[in-house]
Amino acid sequence: MKNTETVRAKASPAVSGQMKRKAGGIACTCGAELFTLGWVAGLLSAFFGVAVPAAVTAAVLFAGLCLLRRKRIVFAYLRVFAGILLGLAVWTRFDVFVRQPLLMLDGTKQICTGTVTEAEPLSRGRTKYTLRTTLADCRVSIDWYADEKIPQQRIGDTVELRAEFSRIQPDYRYHTAESQAGKGRYLRIYDAELLSAVPDMGFSLRRTVSAYRQRMTGLIRMTLPPEDAGLLCAMLLGDKTLLSDETRQSLNRTGVGHIAVVSGLHLVLFSTVLGWILKRLRCPRRLAFLIQIPAVLLFILLVDASAAVWRAAVMLLIAQSAPLFGRRGNTLRALCLAVLLCTAFTPYVIGSVSFWLSVSGVLGIGVIAPYMTKDMKRGLLRDLMQLCCVAVTVFPASVLLCGESSLLAPVCNLLILPLCTAVMYAGFAFLMTGGVLRFLLPVTGFACRVIRFLAKSAAALPFSHVTVTAPAMRVILILCTAVLALLLIRRAKPQTVLAAAVCAALMLSLENLLLTWMSRDELRIAVLGGKQNAVLVIGAENRTVIADLTDTPRNAQYVQRYLQDSGITRVDAMLLQSSRTAANYQAELTGIRCGTLLLRDGNLLRSHTTVFGAEPVADDNSTVTVRCGDAQITAEADALRITWNGMTVCASDTLNLNGNAAAIRYGRDGCAVQLSTVPPETAAGNNTLLCLTRSGGGRLTSLMNPA
Repeated sequence: MKNTETVRAKASPAVSGQMKRKAGGIACTCGAELFTLGWVAGLLSAFFGVAVPAAVTAAVLFAGLCLLRRKRIVFAYLRVFAGILLGLAVWTRFDVFVRQPLLMLDGTKQICTGTVTEAEPLSRGRTKYTLRTTLADCRVSIDWYADEKIPQQRIGDTVELRAEFSRIQPDYRYHTAESQAGKGRYLRIYDAELLSAVPDMGFSLRRTVSAYRQRMTGLIRMTLPPEDAGLLCAMLLGDKTLLSDETRQSLNRTGVGHIAVVSGLHLVLFSTVLGWILKRLRCPRRLAFLIQIPAVLLFILLVDASAAVWRAAVMLLIAQSAPLFGRRGNTLRALCLAVLLCTAFTPYVIGSVSFWLSVSGVLGIGVIAPYMTKDMKRGLLRDLMQLCCVAVTVFPASVLLCGESSLLAPVCNLLILPLCTAVMYAGFAFLMTGGVLRFLLPVTGFACRVIRFLAKSAAALPFSHVTVTAPAMRVILILCTAVLALLLIRRAKPQTVLAAAVCAALMLSLENLLLTWMSRDELRIAVLGGKQNAVLVIGAENRTVIADLTDTPRNAQYVQRYLQDSGITRVDAMLLQSSRTAANYQAELTGIRCGTLLLRDGNLLRSHTTVFGAEPVADDNSTVTVRCGDAQITAEADALRITWNGMTVCASDTLNLNGNAAAIRYGRDGCAVQLSTVPPETAAGNNTLLCLTRSGGGRLTSLMNPA
């Protein structure tokens, strides 16, 4: 008994120490990672305008932890707290000294001098130039939309303009303001007078690389059909001008959309090819690493130098340099260092969608997947499990930032990604030899055709992707993500993390079913369009009707965005003005099935014309009636009346409730939506969602900011 007690007494300090280490968890050994976590939290809180509450909360938590007198936890949280404060300080400095001064230039005219860094031809002879200039004492890039009267400029030329600066306005169709803000761009030039232009007669590396890129792209387009050439150019160079919306949507909904966006995968493959060549030439490791640095920079110039490419370049160089200094590679630490470097010098990338998708993808494939499959044997099951881990890691960022995520990503990546890798290897060989291996293009074109067919077939399956737009679903997703992250930080067993992930998936599925069932008792009317035009997308009892009486071509683009964000793939009926309007909708709503198509004006309708696979029905009567579930939609002249559950919504060129539940005005006086249960001063404009409930309630939600 004494010996047993002695052994226990001797073992107790070790057991106690092990428990303390477990209590500290990863916080005791991952100081850089914890600092990066706090840094990102500080940047995000300042980005979303909650800097003061975040700082106060962090200070209160830090004070509470100090009272525990547990040095390990206190020191670990001190790193997080320092990261939060520095993140807040960096974004505040950027906002005060860069962003706000730039926004104050909106509507002003100034003389600015800049260097052309990019030139992109547009329609009708116009050209979009990207100028590197100084505005408000800051070096920034700004897009100048020059008309056909302006002489053509080359990359490297210096121009002097008397320009009027315009703030980038939010556009529901393309989320323009958000995407440009992620690049640090807040102004554009639409109206400018060219005062002088000084051509660059010397050598320009950027111009040389751009000319080489155009030559390679031209060879691909001359050799392959447009669709195959578009996919190959997107995979190799990030040029998506020939990539159709249908192909792009199919790739995204099957989880292989990353192949059309130049990121870490492309950079790793390029570096692998170059490394293989240097190894064959028996180049020393240190010299090979020094050669890789300019090669990577040239690759970044050749493709779209987005935040994802720079992040991948930093991580790749860190990983390749580690063995040269006698250190082991650490993917998580390299990722954290890349995030710090990218956001320290350009803090605006914290709002970039591509940046977050790239970071979450690397985190999944380089950190979480190896941790979850460390006890599994090599084989197909392990590869599939690793792809599932990547899909789960990318899922929160994809849903929160893009509104949808693929459910077939693991299987599709397992089947399609090897073929994509072979295509990119052949394509890089074509690029690196200056087009000498042009005979490889027909084979890669056929492979691109197979990739498009597989992606399109998979995207057509009923449960290929999930769309999440409800705020309640987003809140639950954030909570589930936080719980899973906490389990990983605590180094829980892979079985525990897997069980928690399954429970989170079940919870999200049940919540989605509940919200779908509750939406059956609502009438949803989306008022979409430009400044003075409106198209209505009416939904009731899981049925959808599009009513557009304005005959405006661009309205189809707004409808396409709304259907994509809402996950709607079938429209039961469309009420349009003319066959020209129907042609615009057919061109934009690719992949959308339509039941009945009614045209108010059938005079220009040709015989045996099909739209959405069916022959339109022309109705020249003064009154047209369409059913949407238990809602009745009546079009009379230029007015539209929707009757549902004893309530009426009137849409016309005047805004007058007259006892109706809601009124929608569109026309020369602009667009406005008024709900009878809210004060008149809260009337909303276009791109607004109007919801009515059977109990008589209602609400207005801006689609520009649905949260």
